[in-house]
Amino acid sequence: MFGEVHLEFTMSKARQLEGKSCSLVGMKVLQKATRGRTAGIFSLIDTLWPPAIPLKTPGRDQPCEEIKTHLPPPALCYILTAHPNLGQIDMIDGDPIYKLYQPPVARCLRDIIQMNNLGTRCSFYARVIYQRPQLKSLLLLEQREIWLLVTDVTLQTQEENDPKLPKTLLVYVAPLCVLGSEVLEALAGAAPHNLFFKDALRDQGRIVCAERTVVLLQKPLLSMVSGASSCELPDPVMLDSLDSATPVNSICSVQGTVVGVDESTAFSWPVCDTCGNGRLEQRPEDRGAFSCGDCSRVVTSPILKRHLQVFLDCRSRPQCRVKVKLLQRSISSLLRFAACEDGSYEVKSVLGKEVGLLNCFVQSVTAHPTSCIGLEEIELLSAGGASAEHQELPQDL
Repeated sequence: MFGEVHLEFTMSKARQLEGKSCSLVGMKVLQKATRGRTAGIFSLIDTLWPPAIPLKTPGRDQPCEEIKTHLPPPALCYILTAHPNLGQIDMIDGDPIYKLYQPPVARCLRDIIQMNNLGTRCSFYARVIYQRPQLKSLLLLEQREIWLLVTDVTLQTQEENDPKLPKTLLVYVAPLCVLGSEVLEALAGAAPHNLFFKDALRDQGRIVCAERTVVLLQKPLLSMVSGASSCELPDPVMLDSLDSATPVNSICSVQGTVVGVDESTAFSWPVCDTCGNGRLEQRPEDRGAFSCGDCSRVVTSPILKRHLQVFLDCRSRPQCRVKVKLLQRSISSLLRFAACEDGSYEVKSVLGKEVGLLNCFVQSVTAHPTSCIGLEEIELLSAGGASAEHQELPQDL
């Protein structure tokens, strides 16, 4: 009989109990779970089934090999919780039942992508190279869903005769997935990091971290298959080129020719040349000069930031309308010889210019009434931390 026990333990304490024989005292049944109604817990139970050692039949001293071979997977289990002030769980030394435990096997991303059985659990570790949203607040990260784009050496070093596989994989971290403080601090730091994903769920084209998934910052001491260990990744990390198979919520590299500008969304705003604050104020008493509340000073030489989206003609998507929201450095490069003294520019001066390679996040993909792809240029996570590109827009824009 399998069961799930809800206890108010720290994550480190819970990890100490994993794989150990324990005695439970003062428990009560919260729910009788069935495979049809609670698929999540049974996908985890299936990783422990069939048992690693033969089970014993009640009334017999010897294990029954037939039961080990033909016993169907469990169809129900009980979810337990502890009575207040009475519940207790203690480890038992020397109990042979611990041999039933099967530690998770970490697999490489190449093998996980090629597996066909969706809805099953998998364990792996990978390098996080981009995350969305990029938030510095731990509280905000705890309260919302997170999208991680990850890779490993098996996706980055594919041979020519290997089947076509993506160079990155999307991992969706649901709000129900409890993340430890170390992982939250790493995500808030906006730097590349290696994470271990234990008992994540395989979904169509992505991995889902929900209830009962454990995410760790360090590689645990687990049994591993060949190719699952961490190796040095190429620098820079390689991305898939934009093509007809590029899905939404993925990242890709893009190159093309500017064939249009979205003038309805184009605007500019001044930022402080010292701290980068984009919420400058103009004071009449200072003859209209800008002042920075963060620096408490008059800004005599503000830097002009721009919001610009362009349409590209891409050879990889010849019949598709590709729209890209550019980062500041790409905008500056594009307008280097096109901007006038007052900061304005003629649209025709940027048409026909080549841009790329750009690293982009795929925001939208539509096929009707016309084929369109919405992209946002991004910076991959680097050892230097968050980029200054991610400035907040002025509040009145």
